[in-house]
Amino acid sequence: MNKRFFGNAGIFLGANIINAGIPFLLLPFLTRALTPADYGVVAMFGIMVNIFGTLTGLSVHGAIGVRYFELEKSVLARYVGACVSILIVSTAIIFALVALFGKWLEEPTSLPYEWLLVAVLISGLQFLINIKLTLWQVGGIAKRYGIFQVSQGLLNAAVSLIFIFGFLMAWEGRVLGQVIATSVFGVLALVGLFLGSELSRPKAAEGHVSDALKFGVPLIPHVIGGLVMVVADRFIIANMLDVQAVGIYTLALQIGMIMGLIADAFIKVYGPWLYAKLKENTDEARREVVGVTYLVWLVFLALALVAVGFCELFFSAVVGKDFAAAKDIIFWFFLGQTFKGMYLSVAGFFFFSSRTSSVSVVTVCTGLFSVAVTIIFVKLLGLQGAAMAYALSEGVLFLFAWLLSQRIHKMPWSDVVSSISLIANRGFSK
Repeated sequence: MNKRFFGNAGIFLGANIINAGIPFLLLPFLTRALTPADYGVVAMFGIMVNIFGTLTGLSVHGAIGVRYFELEKSVLARYVGACVSILIVSTAIIFALVALFGKWLEEPTSLPYEWLLVAVLISGLQFLINIKLTLWQVGGIAKRYGIFQVSQGLLNAAVSLIFIFGFLMAWEGRVLGQVIATSVFGVLALVGLFLGSELSRPKAAEGHVSDALKFGVPLIPHVIGGLVMVVADRFIIANMLDVQAVGIYTLALQIGMIMGLIADAFIKVYGPWLYAKLKENTDEARREVVGVTYLVWLVFLALALVAVGFCELFFSAVVGKDFAAAKDIIFWFFLGQTFKGMYLSVAGFFFFSSRTSSVSVVTVCTGLFSVAVTIIFVKLLGLQGAAMAYALSEGVLFLFAWLLSQRIHKMPWSDVVSSISLIANRGFSK
C-alpha cells in the first residue's frame, strides 16, 4: 500500500475511464447513422457474446489470478496452458451446439444464424484477452494493461466508423468493429503469452485442469446471475412503463457507472494486495486487511456524495432537457455502484479460498431478489422505484456477501478501532 499502489490504481482508473468514454464519443456519429432497430441488434450481439462467454472457458481465467501467488513461473505457465485447453474444448462444444440449434435462437435474439456463430468465437478470443489482462493485473503491470485495453477500444471504434461511413453499413459495421478488434487483440494476447513464457503445455499429473474447473465451473451461475441483474431491469421497465423510461433509466445508470469505474480500478490493485496479505496468515495481516477495507468503504461513500453534488451543479449543462428526469433518480445509481464497490472488496475472500460456489449462491439469490423487488417497486413508484430497487439490490448483494465471507474466511471485523489505528499508524507503508 504505497506510492506504486496508488500509481497503479490511477493507471487502471485512467484506462477504464478512457475505454468507457470511447462509446460515448461515438454517440453523436452512430445515432445519426444507425436506427433504433440497428442499436437493438448491436446490443443483442453484445449480450450473446457475454452469455456465450460464461460457457466458453468456463470462467477459469479467474483461477490464474489466485494461483499466480502460489505457483512458480514455469508451473504457472502450465496452469495457464490448462486453462487454454479448457477454453479450446468448451468453445468447440458451444460452437457445435449453436451450429446445430442456432436457427432456433435467431428470432428471440434478432441475430442471423451466422452472427451467432461469430459471437461464440469472439467470446473465446475475449477469454484469451482476459487471461493476459489478469496476469498484468496481478503482476502490477498497470501501464501495459492500460495501453492494451485502450488500444482495443480505439481499434473497435475506428473500424466501426470506417465500415459505417466508408462502406455505408448499418449494424453490421458496428458489430464488425467489435469482431475485428477482439480478434486482433485475442491473437496478440496469445502471442504475448507465448513470448513471455507464460503459456506452456500442461501436465496431466499436476491436476491443473481439474483445479481450474473446480474454481471456474461454480462461477457460471454467479456470472449468469450477474447478467440477470444487469439486463432484467430494462426489460421490466420497458414492459411495465415505456421505452422512453428505459432511455432515462439507462442514462442515469451510465452516469452512475462513474463510481463503478473508480471501484473497478481500485479492486484491480486491491485484489493482488489482499491475496498477498491473506497468504501471510497472521493476526496482524488480517487486522490490516480489515482496517484498509473499512477505510475503502468510507472513501467510496464520500466519493458518491461528491459525485451527487457534481451532478447537481452540472447535470443540466451536460445532459439535454429531454433527459432531465434522470437527475431525479441518479442518486440511487451512485449509491448502488458504491455498494457494488464494497461487494467487490469482500468478494476476494471467496476467490482466495477457492469457494467460488458460495459467491455464485450470493449472486443468483440476489439476482432473483432484484427481479422481484424491481417489479414491485416499479408497480408502486414507477421509474423512481426502479432506481431504488437497483440500489437496494446492490446493497443486499454486498451485505449477503460480507456476512457469508465471515464463514468462509474468519476476519476480525468487530475489531474496528485497532484495525483502523494500525493502518493510520503505518501510514500505508506496506
